[in-house]
Amino acid sequence: MKSRMFSKPALLCLAVLATSTQAVQTDHAAPVLTAATKLRLVNPPAQLLESLPAPTRVSAKPGGLEKAYDLFIRYADGTIYNPTTGDYDKVSLRAYQQRTDKGWNAEDPTSSSFLAPTVVMRPGQTVRFRLYNQLPEQDPKKCASTDINLPSHKGCFNVTNLHSHGLWVSPSGNSDNVLLAIHPNVNFDYEYNIPSDHPAGTFWYHPHTHGSTAMQVASGMAGALVVEGARYPTAKANGDLDILLKKFQPRRGSAAEVLLLQQIPYGCVNDNGDATRPCASGETAGMEGFGQVEPPDAWSTSGRYTSVNGKVQPILELAARQLHRWRVVDTGFQASIAFHIRRAKDPAKLLEAISKPNQDEQVMALCDGEDVPQFEVAADGLTHEKIIRKQVNFLMPGYRSDILFSLPATGAYCVFDGETNLNPAHPETADKGAVANTRLIGVIRATPSSPAAAPAQSPEEFLLSQLQGALNAIVPAKLPPNLRHDIAADLKQFKLSRFAPHPDFTAEDVARLRSSPKEYVTFNIAGIKDEASGKDITRFLVEPADRPQPSLEDVYHPGRIDHKVVLGTDQMWVLQSKRGGHPFHIHVNPFQIISITNTAGEAVAPHYQNMVGTWKDTLLVLPKHKIEIATRYERYIGEYVLHCHILEHEDQGMMQNVKVVLPDGRGGAAGDAHQHH
Repeated sequence: MKSRMFSKPALLCLAVLATSTQAVQTDHAAPVLTAATKLRLVNPPAQLLESLPAPTRVSAKPGGLEKAYDLFIRYADGTIYNPTTGDYDKVSLRAYQQRTDKGWNAEDPTSSSFLAPTVVMRPGQTVRFRLYNQLPEQDPKKCASTDINLPSHKGCFNVTNLHSHGLWVSPSGNSDNVLLAIHPNVNFDYEYNIPSDHPAGTFWYHPHTHGSTAMQVASGMAGALVVEGARYPTAKANGDLDILLKKFQPRRGSAAEVLLLQQIPYGCVNDNGDATRPCASGETAGMEGFGQVEPPDAWSTSGRYTSVNGKVQPILELAARQLHRWRVVDTGFQASIAFHIRRAKDPAKLLEAISKPNQDEQVMALCDGEDVPQFEVAADGLTHEKIIRKQVNFLMPGYRSDILFSLPATGAYCVFDGETNLNPAHPETADKGAVANTRLIGVIRATPSSPAAAPAQSPEEFLLSQLQGALNAIVPAKLPPNLRHDIAADLKQFKLSRFAPHPDFTAEDVARLRSSPKEYVTFNIAGIKDEASGKDITRFLVEPADRPQPSLEDVYHPGRIDHKVVLGTDQMWVLQSKRGGHPFHIHVNPFQIISITNTAGEAVAPHYQNMVGTWKDTLLVLPKHKIEIATRYERYIGEYVLHCHILEHEDQGMMQNVKVVLPDGRGGAAGDAHQHH
């Protein structure tokens, strides 16, 4: 069950072991789809269509380097399949939509989905979004609050904005500025200037207005951003892994590799905004009360199901004995996913079982074959130096994992959550009231490959042969012999050194940063007395290193700068948690994981297996663990945030402001231009 990176000796042992012990895989005919299961076939997310250019404007950039899109935020009425009942639930949810989209009905192939469209970008492009907030107006008196870190009322979640999670772009002005508030009936133009040296990879977008983030993301407002790369390695610069993996792309390209996971705990609410389940007959469910996301077990007790590309328990069709890439995006608002792919020995029975209501025990009993190993080549959109082999892929809210895998035989495979939707912030709620039928995420229908696949090999041998074949297929003019030789030698050790986007911090860098001033982030959940009522209120805090007792000073304040850092420098951060596990996310500049230690002297949690040395922008911070990360403040000045990516925690104050400023020329930070006027 443990993940591991490959070294050459380890690889040889693995290959011998896998070849000598590999079970004989029996091909089954791809299971026949009934009329009901055909409705469950899932397509890749639709791509966002470009908007028509203004007739009076002339593009200043060559064709293809300037893109403009219209993105609408509005209520969509439709249905979501419910495996508990075997029927479709009526819902009305906030959604990102295209101009012509309607509501979603899974039985109407012409309707749209609550899943937001995918946006495909390229380095060097200028990408514009006109965001139309067409949600209903809010009552200013009802929605006014003297404490922005306490939950809002029903009807107060319609102010929004747009965050491009993981993109390396400016946080200021009308770029990735999450401090903006776009009110209902307001249209706003965002402009992202994607640098020509931006990493190719898998990113995503979602709303980020403080107080409304969890409710809007849990309504389904999340979409993939794919930055496609076509740069070949040179003697002076690394290239994009896409050039090696393009051979394995589906017909619809990189957008068809997206596997976007969502948690939508829709239900019916009373006038106080508390969730009530089940809905009365004929009632339409929605996301209207903070009580639907606030409890630590909100997802595991919701009775809802993780959706894949807008469908619940879908059927995904893939060819056996071929290499596949999935860009897995976990957009969940709260719970983690222990992502497994496992063979089913009786495919026909499995597809029959998922057609029936209340089928989880039977379905999971039929997921009874071998686990399919996942070979992670990138995390959070950033290509690894080494491929990481995983039997179970721990995904936290905000994580992205680019995996390569192959299905050893035709038939059917279960994609499921092996942890029953454990909330990492509150492990004590793992089985408390949990609904077991949230485990199955989807079913892969494995069809025969065409042309005929190579004879059976171990997963490692098959992966290596496919990558070497892709390398050999690159025309000589694109890749000089010496670079081709180096990449081939790396691949034999499962290394991707010539495709990693960021230079690692050296041992000398780490020693220097450890002896320099650091930034500290300590998450905590604590009861703090409210002066008005005299009662303890649970508060979600980010504390400094020297805070002996929890304090209201440590909840989010929009006008306070918690971390002031200097452009052109690098720095070490120290992450810890006093209570609960929290996915730390920081905007703009990603970080490299330098060390992970268990402060109780125990083994580090399995979630961290082989993470040291990798680059990320979101990372789970568990109690009794101390994590050192290092980052560089490059190119962009301005103000942005860090926060816990369990989104109801962020909305209740588990967030801080970071400001990158210019240097003063004397080794310090420059002041604001008008500070003395």
